[in-house]
Amino acid sequence: MSNLTEEKRTRLKSILGEEKVFFRDEDKMDSATFLSYGLDRTKTYSPDFDILAFPRNTKEVSEILKFAYETDMKVVPSGGRTGYAGGAVAKEREIVVSLSKMDQVLDFDPFFASIKVQAGMITKNLHKEVEERGFYFPVDFSATGSSHIGGNIATNAGGVRVVHYGLIRQWVLGLTVVTGTGEILEFNGEILKNNTGYDLKQLFIGSEGTLGIITECTLKLTKKPLDHRVLFTAVPDYPSILELFKETHNVRVPLLAFEFLTRYCLDKVIDHLHVPDPFSESSPYYVLMEFEIGETSDEEKLFGFLETILEKGYVTDGSLAQNSRQAETFWKYREGISESISLDYTVHKNDISLPLRNMNPFLEDLMALLGKEYPDFEVALFGHIGDGNLHLNMIKPSNLADKDFFAKCKEVDPHMFALLQKHHGSISAEHGIGLLKKEFLHFSRSSAEIEIMRKIKQSLDPKNILNPGKILP
Repeated sequence: MSNLTEEKRTRLKSILGEEKVFFRDEDKMDSATFLSYGLDRTKTYSPDFDILAFPRNTKEVSEILKFAYETDMKVVPSGGRTGYAGGAVAKEREIVVSLSKMDQVLDFDPFFASIKVQAGMITKNLHKEVEERGFYFPVDFSATGSSHIGGNIATNAGGVRVVHYGLIRQWVLGLTVVTGTGEILEFNGEILKNNTGYDLKQLFIGSEGTLGIITECTLKLTKKPLDHRVLFTAVPDYPSILELFKETHNVRVPLLAFEFLTRYCLDKVIDHLHVPDPFSESSPYYVLMEFEIGETSDEEKLFGFLETILEKGYVTDGSLAQNSRQAETFWKYREGISESISLDYTVHKNDISLPLRNMNPFLEDLMALLGKEYPDFEVALFGHIGDGNLHLNMIKPSNLADKDFFAKCKEVDPHMFALLQKHHGSISAEHGIGLLKKEFLHFSRSSAEIEIMRKIKQSLDPKNILNPGKILP
């Protein structure tokens, strides 16, 4: 039941102004659009909240959280809502705070190679702002056209080039954060050396909005690769993928990305995007590699690399993109997978990671488990194999109701997570814990770690108003 009184309505309007706050029972915004701000890409939960706020700056976010703290109202931060863990779901009559109006460049330092922006900036727009200034921000993935940079930081996003550039954590110099009491914390990002105790900003990177709302961020920049070449290969079996990755260390050309997908995934992309099959013969696995080209001899090295991996049998076929257009075409086969399966099918997603040396025995155990528990389910397997990240997607059979499908998946998930624990993996590589995985957190975190997390949460959000019910079981 809603606890939204007329007094609370009036106060929120005075904090933000009439044009920045919306109430569910008003007709200023249609119901579907309103509720969409309290839901991410998961299909497990239904949004249910009363208030939608659009602050324009850190001070307004602070005032909202002070109001929430004083009135014991819960708050859910809302970014681009591209996650798959239920981290942006508002289903307990919370205030949803959308940062979509906070999308301005605040500062740029060409000497330090950094940029400061509001957290609601769309990631693709950040890339554009940076490149117009002659620099490059390397964190990139298929959802950059709609995700917010603040949400990327809140989930410690990775993307397709983690193998070379690392996670977004490595690119955050400073943050401005509002805690659960409305207090504003500013973590300086204008200097590289600041050895003055705990690096508190790291607590908020990957915290999924449970410790504070990130409102501003200062990001480290780099120079764009001079040129790049994409190599798309067919691989006969999974162990060959790992051998192929080891072989990339001998190329002497910087590896930017190492992605893999199964034939099932490739077929879905071909059908969905209406693109031709890039290979004349079918193969169970495919690997897409991107290399940075710095000099003419680098391209010759890549042709030599292709000959070597063909001779060793790690690949059965392969093509080196001859121009940027062909490179973009090759990337479509990898980046189109999520859209191809998510829009056309009901999917149960798992985003996991493992040490590469444990990947093959884990997959052997996993396939045996799936064969036993999911005999009728199709599996879409792909991922950023260069950093040990697998995307495991179960496709719902057409003759099975959604409710029954998700119930069955929930039965099997603990068995799969136990396998991950056995092989020293993580139940979440990129999308976080959110609502979907919180009851399984113990498979990746010890009881001592979870208790420390609770204490940190209590110190920054004493009334548990920030993104309640997420991460911690």
